[in-house]
Amino acid sequence: MVSDSICFRITNPQDYQPAIISINLRGTPPKKQGFIDNPSLSIRSEQLCIPPSFYQFADNGKYIVDFVLTSAGNVDEPRKFVVGVGIDHGQVYNFPLTDKEILRPYGSIEVSE
Repeated sequence: MVSDSICFRITNPQDYQPAIISINLRGTPPKKQGFIDNPSLSIRSEQLCIPPSFYQFADNGKYIVDFVLTSAGNVDEPRKFVVGVGIDHGQVYNFPLTDKEILRPYGSIEVSE
């Protein structure tokens, strides 16, 4: 966590930036999950940070954060991430995901160009 933002380390980000993001409580059915195209987020200093102004993570909740990064220089090589993020009394932690949460049974996120 960086000044109330929840951040994810992005190794070797090159010119990759978020194209789509999904933040949902763990257990949200696929058809009820929300997605945001072209989110107003960017990678800086090898971190993708989600500030409270973008999304309010509730205390004592478990979330699945799913995002796709795209690059103008590597158009055919999007990077896809699925991360389990929990918050317990203000402390942020990662938790292991089930195969179903990782594999996204309803298919990949499509990124419009």
